[in-house]
Amino acid sequence: MIDQMLDPMTEIGLQTGMGDEWLRIGPAKLFSDGSIGGRTARMSQPYEGEAENVGLWMLPPSELKSKVMRAHKAGFQVGIHAIGDAAIDLVLDAYEEAMVADPRPDPRHRVEHCSIISEATIERIARLGVIPIPGTSFLYHFSDAYLQNLGWDRIRYAYGMASFMRHGVVAAASTDSPVVPTSAVVGLQSMVTRQDRSGREIWPEEKISLDDALRAYTVNGAYASFEEGIKGSFKPGMVGDVTIFETDLHETPPEKLSGVQVDHTVTDGNIVHARA
Repeated sequence: MIDQMLDPMTEIGLQTGMGDEWLRIGPAKLFSDGSIGGRTARMSQPYEGEAENVGLWMLPPSELKSKVMRAHKAGFQVGIHAIGDAAIDLVLDAYEEAMVADPRPDPRHRVEHCSIISEATIERIARLGVIPIPGTSFLYHFSDAYLQNLGWDRIRYAYGMASFMRHGVVAAASTDSPVVPTSAVVGLQSMVTRQDRSGREIWPEEKISLDDALRAYTVNGAYASFEEGIKGSFKPGMVGDVTIFETDLHETPPEKLSGVQVDHTVTDGNIVHARA
């Protein structure tokens, strides 16, 4: 988007946030690295068994920083795919340099996935006001690949919602279709149990409550897109977007959440999906 559309959009005065609840201009998107499964996410240390492989850059670091600077100065929120710890560090460097060069209130730049991090990185994310968008079901689906490629210790804070919360970071959960299924209940189960498909716990220190997991998909998601004034909560004045499950999630065993079905989806007060 930054390469093809940034200049023409800027020329006619378009920025992140313009539009309405149906169609709104979001962040300028970039990719900084690849994936853990493909051993292409950019890491600070080599992948297990490959002493020369630390992943790849999708863009030269200087070019990524230049594009972030342009988009930031044009008034856009920026969202960058970054999975490896080195890629995340680069993205945070780019955001910090842009915000120092051209201060503006509350840009809410995002790190899409924000996977392999440390507590020091979380503290920096909090200081910069950056929004992580963790793929909360990745460990559920891909834990074997993460462990094989990185080992146990390096995934300590992967999608660590409890640590984000402890540091006051607003992390908005995502599903990342088509890489993983769109089912949000799998993400809920993953956040609450920290279990993969086999039932193995992955750093259970990062478990959060069901209410906090629901907030990650609703309140936090709205905040990540500057829409907390109209979305994310069910109260007067907000758009009437509601998901109705077949049962009370709070009465469902945490390890069974992924099997709960959606009875109705309501958009703007109208039923747009009803389960047969």
